[in-house]
Amino acid sequence: MIWITVSIALVLSLAALIFVIWPFLANKVKPYHVEDDDLNELIVRKDGVMAAIKDLEFDHRVGKITDEDFERFDARLRRQAIAYMQQIEKLSPEMADMDASIEAEINRYRRTTNGHTTTAVAAEPAILAPAEPSTGKARYCTNCGEKLSSTHKFCATCGTPVTPVAVSQN
Repeated sequence: MIWITVSIALVLSLAALIFVIWPFLANKVKPYHVEDDDLNELIVRKDGVMAAIKDLEFDHRVGKITDEDFERFDARLRRQAIAYMQQIEKLSPEMADMDASIEAEINRYRRTTNGHTTTAVAAEPAILAPAEPSTGKARYCTNCGEKLSSTHKFCATCGTPVTPVAVSQN
């Protein structure tokens, strides 16, 4: 009787061991090949510089940075961003067309998100959906699409300044 128990335990242990070890012995999956590492590196660097520009603009609007420092740092960061964009376009000219089509699709989506019509998207400063605070309609940030309160001066998600909605008095 004990031999049957020992043999069943041995078979189950061997099955568990094979189950655990099998993925290491099986054919390895080929690693994902990135088509152009240089292009990806440039894109990551450009995105970092663009984020730094956005942070710098936010800090300037909040009052953390003087006008003189802002102009100096902004000019340097924009030159870097332009240089990265030019290098990206040299490596992949078709990517510029793809970016333009993606931006157009995003702008179209923002204009019709959740049934709320927004105004045309501008690069700087952000223009919000034409909603008056007294009507109770929701306002949305055109940079990230986050819902805004009527008291917001900056988007809580991305920091984009909120353009105040003019209230017409009849």
